[in-house]
Amino acid sequence: MVSVPGSFLTPSFVSGKRPFGVSILYMGWDKHYGYQLYQSDPSGNYGGWKATCIGNNSAAAVSNLKQEYKEGETTLKDAQTLAIKLHHNGTKKVEMATLTRDNGKTKTRILPAKEVEQLITAYEKAEAAAEAAKKEKQKS
Repeated sequence: MVSVPGSFLTPSFVSGKRPFGVSILYMGWDKHYGYQLYQSDPSGNYGGWKATCIGNNSAAAVSNLKQEYKEGETTLKDAQTLAIKLHHNGTKKVEMATLTRDNGKTKTRILPAKEVEQLITAYEKAEAAAEAAKKEKQKS
């Protein structure tokens, strides 16, 4: 795990520059810690938790994740919906991958764009229904 952020950090020490202008999220599983999600930034800093975000407004998103993610209770479907909720801003620019265990093997899957679109559409419909119910309740 340390080798990727370390390769970001070395040029910072040697030249004082940060040639890698990207942050990276990577996921994995091992028998000691279970599911893990790590992020590293161009400075070489890295950290991990069960859920995290990078990019604009990531601090607010991580705060919401910490409030809404329930260890041992959140299903894969719940996690996907939560990811859409936190990322949703009217854009369809969402990429999603999952990591699961099946018969002792770790499997990663990059969701096709159409499947992500279906998750977004389902979220938008649920939000619209909740908003309509809220307005209806206020009328009563």
